[in-house]
Amino acid sequence: MFIGKYNKSVIITYLGVVSTMIGIYFIVGFAYPKITGAMVCLMISGICDMFDGKVARMCKNRTSEDVEYGIQIDSLTDMISFIAFPIVTLYGMSIYFDVALNPIATVLAVSLFTIAGISRLAFFNLTANSEEGPVKYYSGLPVTMTAMIFPAIYLLRYVLSASLFVSIYLGVFLLISFLFVYNFKIKKPKKTWWYASCTVAAILMTIILILLKVK
Repeated sequence: MFIGKYNKSVIITYLGVVSTMIGIYFIVGFAYPKITGAMVCLMISGICDMFDGKVARMCKNRTSEDVEYGIQIDSLTDMISFIAFPIVTLYGMSIYFDVALNPIATVLAVSLFTIAGISRLAFFNLTANSEEGPVKYYSGLPVTMTAMIFPAIYLLRYVLSASLFVSIYLGVFLLISFLFVYNFKIKKPKKTWWYASCTVAAILMTIILILLKVK
């Protein structure tokens, strides 16, 4: 009846999208953006992305079409959650902290960030389709890492002035843009890395939630 796939092999991916939409609502749905809540949603989306592939591979009797659909839907989700969403949080911060962004620098930074991000995703899809078996190495920084990098940088807001913090946050977009497309290899993490990443994310979420009263 409906196009697309909605079975358990992609449910974690869709939950990540829902978390992203909640996070975006925290930014644009209130007169005063709720940045902290958005950062928590960004990390939740990242955790969903870390495990969606593992859950999909656990599903028996997946067809080649199911596998290809999973690759495509994962990349489309990544574009929203880890490229568009961080840009929305940047604009929300300028409103929250009442700091005017330089229009030229901002458009340049977020444009490079977007182009580099989608280029890296497209390259990954080509690599994933050409390799036999699971991908063993990532080329360039995975876009999912923004779900940990930006919340970690966000904690600097409590020790820096508003203008300096927003400037640094904007500068991080340029650094990540370079790392997205720079041709260096990152070995695909093993189970211990997954557990460590989730622990770090949980710690960051706990710290941010503790500081929620500061908003």
